[in-house]
Amino acid sequence: MKLHSIELVDFRQFMGQQTIEFSSYGVQNVTDIYGENGRGKTSIFRALMFCLYGDRSLSQDELTGDQKKMGLVLVNEIALKENIGEQVESKVTIDFSHKEQHFKITRKILGLMRPDGTIVQDAGDQVELQQTDEKGNTLPVETDPDKVKLQIQDILNSRLRDYFLFDGERIERLTRNTKERRAEVRKGIRALLDLDAMELAIKGLDKLILQIEKDIKYKSTGELQRVTTLIDELNTKIEDLESEQEHGEQESKRLEHRIYKISELISINKETAEKERKRQELIKNKQDKKVEKDELKKEIAYRLNKSGQLVAYELIEQLRAELELRHDRGELPPDIRKGFVERLLEQERCICGTSLDLQHQKERENLLEFMRKHYTPGLGEESMNLLLFLNRISSANEGLANEFNRLLIINKKLNDEIKDLEIKIKLLGDELGEGGTSIDDLIQERNQCEEDMKALDREMDRRAHDIIISQKEREEWRKKAYILEKQQDHVKSLVDRRNLTKDTLTELTKIYDRFADNVKRKLAGKATENFSRLADEETQKDIKKISIDDNYMLDVLNWTGQRRLGEISAGQRQIVSLSFIMGLIQVAGNLEVPLFMDTPFGRLSGVHRDKLLDSIPKMASQWILLATDTEFTAIEADALRQTNSWGKIYELNKEEEGVTRIVHREVSQFVPKRRSIH
Repeated sequence: MKLHSIELVDFRQFMGQQTIEFSSYGVQNVTDIYGENGRGKTSIFRALMFCLYGDRSLSQDELTGDQKKMGLVLVNEIALKENIGEQVESKVTIDFSHKEQHFKITRKILGLMRPDGTIVQDAGDQVELQQTDEKGNTLPVETDPDKVKLQIQDILNSRLRDYFLFDGERIERLTRNTKERRAEVRKGIRALLDLDAMELAIKGLDKLILQIEKDIKYKSTGELQRVTTLIDELNTKIEDLESEQEHGEQESKRLEHRIYKISELISINKETAEKERKRQELIKNKQDKKVEKDELKKEIAYRLNKSGQLVAYELIEQLRAELELRHDRGELPPDIRKGFVERLLEQERCICGTSLDLQHQKERENLLEFMRKHYTPGLGEESMNLLLFLNRISSANEGLANEFNRLLIINKKLNDEIKDLEIKIKLLGDELGEGGTSIDDLIQERNQCEEDMKALDREMDRRAHDIIISQKEREEWRKKAYILEKQQDHVKSLVDRRNLTKDTLTELTKIYDRFADNVKRKLAGKATENFSRLADEETQKDIKKISIDDNYMLDVLNWTGQRRLGEISAGQRQIVSLSFIMGLIQVAGNLEVPLFMDTPFGRLSGVHRDKLLDSIPKMASQWILLATDTEFTAIEADALRQTNSWGKIYELNKEEEGVTRIVHREVSQFVPKRRSIH
């Protein structure tokens, strides 16, 4: 699929009719849409999703309940204000081609502003799809929404629509702590699997098991009834906790997104921009330290799993000291084997030729004394072997103790650095919150959101712990129930049904996991290939591959196979994130789609930026770069020109509050507002 143009009519901040023609022919496949934050770069992508799929919001909007159902206001609000009480039509038209066929799709939505200022939009929209086949035949216009949906789905599967836009938030989530990273990776793999029916079956079987256990409770008697009642209560408790946890995760994403958006507004306000820039840098540094700490925790856990002997450290050292003392006294067997000395006595001749018969009683007595001294019962050859083994263990324990001391010192250092950063962040936050600016309300709202986020994180950690404890307790009661069930024949049929359902669930889960493992391997392979293209030579010396483990954890491995994500720089982690996201599209077989990247440079070094600008046009069929003035400077513009892939540039200019004008510029003459990021 290649985009040729998009036309917007009164859509979001784009008032009137405005058009962007995308660079889509030959080697020039890059279009740059340039503008400050808040000018409408993401709205261009939003218009694409609305026109193709009828989406009124993006996943990153983190809307919930009725908000998600209604979506955002898409009709330009200035046009609505100028026509109070009258309907205003917002329209998006996209020209694109796919497999030598040409398509033109238009989607319209009506909105109205009431006299009291409230805005309502039609629940439905109108869509038209015009297709011209490979022979140049124009087919009848399709207006049936369901048929249009099927045709668009066949061209560009909506399951992956969240990944057509590489936005800063998603890239950040993939470089944060383990929980957020794991959730983002799992979400991407689920989108690739396209196994909704199997997921529904797994959930259905799980619920069926709970229902059968409830039925067993009602039919059982005595001790079994008491145990099954406890199991049922735990089932209900776990279900409630998991439901609360799911709502908590949604609220966490909503708060996170709101904080992100408010921070963007604070960063572009002249009164607060400098302090906010420093604050955001400190926050990013804190996030980096937290990633390092998470990786350190995993390393400590790994070492603990291999360090069971440390539990018996004192006992080992006492026994080793006792055996060493006996060895020094000569009470442990020497290297001479006992059997060898016994044969000498039996043959009555030493290896030196001396006779050991009764006529040489002294020599014979010396050997017997040697036997009594060195081969005392309980202090045989096995004692010497034990001492050698304990010496090895002691040496290993010393190494482990030193390693744990090293890790704990690093952990303390990270904790101190995080606390120091938190103090600095709070001080800057307090300075911003002192008032006297035009956005005091936003600053106060963000402060409240951040406090709510901290409280929610604590609550979710506690709830996650409660779920684990309850699940363990339930398993213990289930073991008791299995024994008691055999004593009550009247529940046998229900028990058989439950066991059959459990076996089916186990097998279905194995099949699903096999599919997931296959996707994980492919995805890790593609991500590694992308990383080798995007990373500089120095980075590639440290990192061999990108991995995705059984728990959906994205990580990088060095040449010895050790995890190293916590040790690489923030810029290198961003390259890992970009490599993974591109891998998702590649594994889906959809690199023939336009890739939208919303300010992807972040904290990339100059070398990594140049690699990105040079590599992406070669990897993708079409690249639409949504760039801010702070990230796309004269340096990036010069580097992109040198690739000869840059075909179009449009600048988003603010005309008035709520209105952005799209202005076409010439690539050869375009001069960014900033010379560099500094």
